[in-house]
Amino acid sequence: MATYDFDDVDRAILATLREDGRASHAEVAKRVGLSAPAVGERVKKLVQRGVIRGFHATLAPDAVGLPVAAFVALAPTPGSDVRDLVARLGRLREIEELHSVAGTYSYLAKVRTASPTALDEFLDDLTMMDGVERTETTMVLRTNLERPALLPFDDAPTPDDA
Repeated sequence: MATYDFDDVDRAILATLREDGRASHAEVAKRVGLSAPAVGERVKKLVQRGVIRGFHATLAPDAVGLPVAAFVALAPTPGSDVRDLVARLGRLREIEELHSVAGTYSYLAKVRTASPTALDEFLDDLTMMDGVERTETTMVLRTNLERPALLPFDDAPTPDDA
């Protein structure tokens, strides 16, 4: 994806929607000093350019019955069709995120399940999947910080600034 130059209004719109994705165009317009239709046009262009990928609710995993989180590193079987493996992994509902990474393992998956037993069963199935040579799992004990993507123009102080 290409990187875009944003003017101050686009920055304000993005910051507002990142905070509250349900904000109406009229609410955003008040914050950025434009009319609601002008905000609507800008949002439409940000979506078309791929800057905004969608609008969704952020769910509390515990509240929806998925309190167990883990990170699973996966190594594909040498010579296997990794595109096919990635497609099959993408269909597993327990996998919330799947990243191609550098290092000993080729992929890192963020997984959520209902219980440690469900995680164990998922891992059993995963290790038996064609194309998976080995895995390494780190179970999350507590999530201390989870936040939306950082905007490159945020003025928030870094820990070093505090």
